Amino acid sequence: MTSKTLALCLSLTLIVLWHPSSVIASKNTSIDCTVAPYNGTLFASLYETTEETAKTFCQAIMRSTISQNNIDNTHIGSILSDFAVKSEQALDEKKLINSADYKAQFKALKRTLGNFDIKKIMMPEFKVKPSMTSGAEGYFEPLEEAPNRFKINEVEYCRTISSDSNCKAIFEDFASAFNPYRSAYDNVYDNTKLLSELGEQWDNFLYISKSQTILEVWLTTWANYRHFKKDHLVGPPGFQVIAFHPQLVYDSMSNASDGSNQELGLAVEWIGVNFWNLKIPLGLSFTSIYTDRANEKDTGHGALLHIYNHYGVGWARHKDEDSFYITIDLLKMFEEKKVEYDKYAKSYF
Repeated sequence: MTSKTLALCLSLTLIVLWHPSSVIASKNTSIDCTVAPYNGTLFASLYETTEETAKTFCQAIMRSTISQNNIDNTHIGSILSDFAVKSEQALDEKKLINSADYKAQFKALKRTLGNFDIKKIMMPEFKVKPSMTSGAEGYFEPLEEAPNRFKINEVEYCRTISSDSNCKAIFEDFASAFNPYRSAYDNVYDNTKLLSELGEQWDNFLYISKSQTILEVWLTTWANYRHFKKDHLVGPPGFQVIAFHPQLVYDSMSNASDGSNQELGLAVEWIGVNFWNLKIPLGLSFTSIYTDRANEKDTGHGALLHIYNHYGVGWARHKDEDSFYITIDLLKMFEEKKVEYDKYAKSYF
């Protein structure tokens, strides 16, 4: 009995860890966080900042869904406002102020992005349009308070930046590098049904699955790397890895001395797996427990069967005696859903 139980536990764990594709994951719903490509050359450095800003915003949308819009708008506004500052600096560094006076537009842009509100979202886009009088003009839209559009003057200086471009083309290049910051808005925000489904999956996972330490979150994302490696916001994994997980147990040993048959003890789940989303959620781990009993070996080794994510029934061998124990996932009581989601977000995004 002992060898069979341990062999089953270890075999199941190894199969999951080394062949994660063999495990069916939860419903495959994903939110596209792909950033629109930049095909220019002059603002490649700005585009790197654009990509980071777009991904940060995409995560913010997901967090707002998980925590029922309980999002730090000030923090996101600060990130977006800083992006506006860096975008203006990109133009300043190329001395494009020689061609156009864009300062008023950027002032309005920073104010709009700095006042970010997930419930009343404004994601300005930079546009270059033909002017009704002559040449072209540039502007951001929408803005809380829109100043006059700035005229793009064709000056010889632009030739020093790019010999085969004019000033209008350079500002169009800027637009191509700047506008992808709102890719998450374009791809996600209007798709409320898909976003709602994805948020519901994570909400369900964070509410009913087994509690996890930071190490277990890392191992779970590693074991589910094929699921998480996409450039998308995806749903939760189909299984959880258990590793070095502490448990408080109530242990029973029928052959122990009178008065010490039932004792509280501590357990450590060394390695295991939990299939949190089955019709009847089940998990199994290789576990050691410690109980303080007179005339009996304090430490025992065995296996713990998880049922419905929060309950566990275990067996341990203490030298010549068997004990059986139960445990409840106490750590789950102290978990905060948004914090737990952020652990996963930091691990795979």
